[in-house]
Amino acid sequence: MPNAIGKSDQSAAAQLLADAFLDSPAHVYIYPDDETRRRKLEWLMRVNLNAQLDVGASFGERAVDGSIAAMGFWHPPGAPSANLVKLAQHGFLAMPFLHGIPAFHRMLHVVDQIESRRLAALRGAESWYLNNMVVAPAARGKGLGSEVLRAELRMRVDGSGAPATLTTQKAKNVSFYKGLGFVIVDASRIGDSNGESFDNWIMLYTPQR
Repeated sequence: MPNAIGKSDQSAAAQLLADAFLDSPAHVYIYPDDETRRRKLEWLMRVNLNAQLDVGASFGERAVDGSIAAMGFWHPPGAPSANLVKLAQHGFLAMPFLHGIPAFHRMLHVVDQIESRRLAALRGAESWYLNNMVVAPAARGKGLGSEVLRAELRMRVDGSGAPATLTTQKAKNVSFYKGLGFVIVDASRIGDSNGESFDNWIMLYTPQR
């Protein structure tokens, strides 16, 4: 795909993701320190991009100057899971040394809770899993996100026989995805025994024929 995100986009994509998810409840939970979150989150997103490019299918839209206007990643049905071996291959195991053991434990805890609930909602079915769907600040408010994702759903998901799933921690995102045909299949609090938690929604799109 001409607008797909590749290795050459990694730095710009990581910066865009870090800005977009800076106030995400899940990432605030992982990195509670406001002063260092931006720097740490960019590293996390850069490493995560490596994993996504390895097992996933990227998509995007470019601005006139060639910069990323919108992007996202699909984890296709049947793709390898992001287990510890896969994470280690892409550098995630450096996280406790760079960002501290508590942040690393919180990340693993968040991923485990969200993924277990997503898989339970699917009841054993394979799905397309949407990751890191973002629109650049200059391109927001123009319907670009809806246009790009609607095209992706039509091209990849509709007719594939497999639904699409996603997770989000912001209520405004729930409304956005509902407008594209996603429905809530799980709404819960993700957190720990210390009482720190955040809302998480798991949403599902049924392929159109």
